[in-house]
Amino acid sequence: MNGKRCRNAAERGVENCRAGRAARACRSRGAVFLAGLIAVLALGLALSGCAGLKRPAVEKRHFDLRPERGERVAAPQGAPNLRLRRVQVSPLCSGREMVFRSGPGAFASDYYNTWFVPPADMLSQGLRQWLDGSGLFAHVLDGASLAGASLALEGTANALYGDFSGDAPAAVAEMQFLLLNEATGHNEIVFSGSYEERVPLTSEAPAELAAGLRQGVAAIFARLESDLGKVPDLAAGGQAAR
Repeated sequence: MNGKRCRNAAERGVENCRAGRAARACRSRGAVFLAGLIAVLALGLALSGCAGLKRPAVEKRHFDLRPERGERVAAPQGAPNLRLRRVQVSPLCSGREMVFRSGPGAFASDYYNTWFVPPADMLSQGLRQWLDGSGLFAHVLDGASLAGASLALEGTANALYGDFSGDAPAAVAEMQFLLLNEATGHNEIVFSGSYEERVPLTSEAPAELAAGLRQGVAAIFARLESDLGKVPDLAAGGQAAR
């Protein structure tokens, strides 16, 4: 009887040992499978990351707002000097990002399509070059110049944007100007003018908007030049300060 119990115990021990080895083997195979699965997932993520790095980056495009005038006219003897103060630009469109109107009272800016430098700088430089070739002034001076000038011109751009709110896109430019007589010391306003240009566009493409705004600004500069040429005693006012 004792011998039979010993054999049964031995047989149960062998079975338990086999069961333990099977469980350990199963756990080992599960760990290997899990490690393999993690490796496959990690490889997939790495490959997708590499694919993402190969995507071409969206590049910014930069545009020029300065118009170019055609013929340049030499100033006559005795023409006055003009001091051009820096053109001010409305906060609505003073940044480098191009601005467009998308609906009633709704405006947006284009992060990827910008002016090469802030509009105030381009308008100031463009207007100075434009009037310098008008033949109305002996010299068109920068606002920081120490040279003497009897006249000063101030300008403000109230609008420089694309109007995409309707079915007919357009480039909109609005500017105001004041001509001051500094010869008397009272900065008397001898001329003021407001101008608006709306240039139709065939599309909402940024390059076309930039070209339309340049065209609008050029038209405003040409109208300003024509009006300044009609200011009474403009040349006499300049000679008084010489």
